[in-house]
Amino acid sequence: MAGQSQVQETIHQLHEGTDFMKIIEKSSKKYNRKFTLSKDFLYITYSPSKKPPSKARISVEDIREIRQGQETDGFKKSKVRNKYPKDNSFSLIVGAESHNINLVAPTPEAAKNWVQGLRWAKKKAQNIDVREKQALWIKETFRKADINQDGKVDFEETVKLLRKMNMIVDKSHAKKVFQTADRTNASSGDKSSDNVLDENEFVEFYRTITERSELRDLFKSYAGEDDYWTPEEFKDFMHKEQKRYEITPKWCESVIDAYEPTEEIRKKKILSYDGFLMFMKGPNGKLFNPFHSTVYQDMKQPLTHYFIASSHNTYLQKDQLRGPSSVEAYIQALQRGCRCVEMDVWDGPDDDPIIYHGHTLTSKIKFKDVVEAVDKYAFEATPYPVILSLENHCSVPQQAVMAKYLKDILGDKLYMQPVRKDGQMPSPEDLKERILIKGKKHKLNLQDMQKLPEPTTSEDSAANLTNMETELEGDVSEEDEAADLEVEDEEIRKKMELEKKQSKKNKVKLAKELSDTVVLFKSVGFKGFKYAKENYQFFEMSSLVEGKALDLATKSSSAPDFVEHSKKFFSRIYPAGRRTNSSNYNPVKMWNVGAQIVALNYQTPCTEMDINIGKFQQNGKSGYILKPVFLRKSNMQFNPNKPDDQYTQKLTLRIISGQQFPKPDREVIDPYVKVTLYGVNSEQEYKTSVVDDNGFNPTWDFEENFDVKCPELALLRFAVYDKDVTTDDFIGQYTIPVASIQMGYHHVPLLSANGADLSPASLFVHTLMSAP
Repeated sequence: MAGQSQVQETIHQLHEGTDFMKIIEKSSKKYNRKFTLSKDFLYITYSPSKKPPSKARISVEDIREIRQGQETDGFKKSKVRNKYPKDNSFSLIVGAESHNINLVAPTPEAAKNWVQGLRWAKKKAQNIDVREKQALWIKETFRKADINQDGKVDFEETVKLLRKMNMIVDKSHAKKVFQTADRTNASSGDKSSDNVLDENEFVEFYRTITERSELRDLFKSYAGEDDYWTPEEFKDFMHKEQKRYEITPKWCESVIDAYEPTEEIRKKKILSYDGFLMFMKGPNGKLFNPFHSTVYQDMKQPLTHYFIASSHNTYLQKDQLRGPSSVEAYIQALQRGCRCVEMDVWDGPDDDPIIYHGHTLTSKIKFKDVVEAVDKYAFEATPYPVILSLENHCSVPQQAVMAKYLKDILGDKLYMQPVRKDGQMPSPEDLKERILIKGKKHKLNLQDMQKLPEPTTSEDSAANLTNMETELEGDVSEEDEAADLEVEDEEIRKKMELEKKQSKKNKVKLAKELSDTVVLFKSVGFKGFKYAKENYQFFEMSSLVEGKALDLATKSSSAPDFVEHSKKFFSRIYPAGRRTNSSNYNPVKMWNVGAQIVALNYQTPCTEMDINIGKFQQNGKSGYILKPVFLRKSNMQFNPNKPDDQYTQKLTLRIISGQQFPKPDREVIDPYVKVTLYGVNSEQEYKTSVVDDNGFNPTWDFEENFDVKCPELALLRFAVYDKDVTTDDFIGQYTIPVASIQMGYHHVPLLSANGADLSPASLFVHTLMSAP
């Protein structure tokens, strides 16, 4: 009881509000703000603010993380941070762009209460049911339209609100629905309220005005003479339409118990139309197979048998030449399930290594700070192993410092075990919560390396190098990506030329301490697939720039060799030097030959990142996806440029309608859908017609067939656009692995360019997979 009482007291304090100091990055300015948690736990209001009350708020659901102390870039770069105790400080990480709100509470107790209380409120917000979530969204929209904040809207305000929600309705029809929704107040005798709706009445008005005829007709087709479904009728729908042949009447009863909103109907174990609507908006009503939201694949195969979510130049937040470097970029990548992050490490002042894009004007961050962030956040999103890809440009003494940081900070998480005698990579399951280092290693085999005495100083390390007669030419990294940049900026080009000349004069050797941290990912230069087959040990791997990799992957003469190579050895692919704006290449062709580490610029919203995020949402967003059997088994031949017909299926897609699209401007939109299949040796694209002046509930009933080569590798991308005279505006998108598509009638959620959920925006589609 004491625990419950303490929770209630904490929540009471949040409801009452607290005066905070808001800290601004790179500034000595600070602002006093009172933050208050709403009574329904769904948003935080703050004041004073120049924004209207309806906008001076933060949705609890939008808070990605509540971070204690002064651990964000905003705090670290603030000019006044040292004036305030860490125990009084915390940060809110908000939205898809991870906006930081850095706050200092008046006391450590107040900060602790807010951190605990908001974590509890966030969990509560995540657990509300579909119908309640819809009602809350409608109420939030209502509050934005309630200009004078009196909790009521009249008919004209309601029509304006519908237009803001991207909906044009017939006024006479809307008036009738409005009057019906207003009957509660009218019957009370309060004449002043006859022509207004309160929040709850507006929810009912909204649900009536947005009646989904396509869903109503579908429900009626299985309801018989009645206006409800029995468990048997529910089962028939799931078998015939959704192709879920494993469904039983007992399962249907459990769904009725979860989704039927009316208690009296629920007790009779039947499903009303309202219950059906809620079911179709839940996980089983979405296109993505909910089973694939769990780790459903075999995680005990060798590591080489998996695609791994991978980032390029992870430290960068913008472009490759002048943009900021940030520890926060690593945190965000790891929280998104990325399992391979990159570190370009250079000598720093005071013998403290730094990370930045060498030869450029990007800002610098400490290697130690990044390792500390990796230690803290590596396994927050998923427990499967993290790979640190080192592009090492440090002197021997600072390499020794790097190794010390890795060992001291990561401790037992750092994988330092001898390689297996059977010549096999361990599995993701074997390596749970372990951190692996990818980098250069001395040419002695690993067992001999571990027999060498531990050097105690940098001089000892250098002496060991001489004794081993190690032949490492030039830079210890296998690729100096920054040196390959194609740069027009005169200042940066001169800087690059000068530093490249210096690096040729000062050849860097490899410190034993750092070499010892590399066990399973020894970087070696690529000399061809034949050479690799005859000379590579199983823990050796190469990195290929996208142009070289694409050439090898698309030529019929080399693609099968690439596939066979990827069954035994790791390959890492990285963007070309011309991509100074941090654009990305299409990763699909690289996955099609089995390349495991296909590194992309995670900071750049683009179609290529949509594809990457879409692919890795399967298998529980673990960051590891088991490759198809023909990309794993040595006795199976596969050429992605000429796949056999046995790998082909037909996908019939029907795009029926859309719901509640957001608006890019003040006008009601004219939407259309572009759907693209990214497959093996095939990219197919179709567009629906344009629906004029209806972003709320447009109907297309568009149908098309796709020939899908190797469904296990194919992805389908839905993109909604607003037709315009000049350039069509992007509205939202959703990318899904074809193997994760559920058959039948389902909703497709939409995401913004930055990956934010645009709920309740969605598409309603029907899918069927069959033989060609």
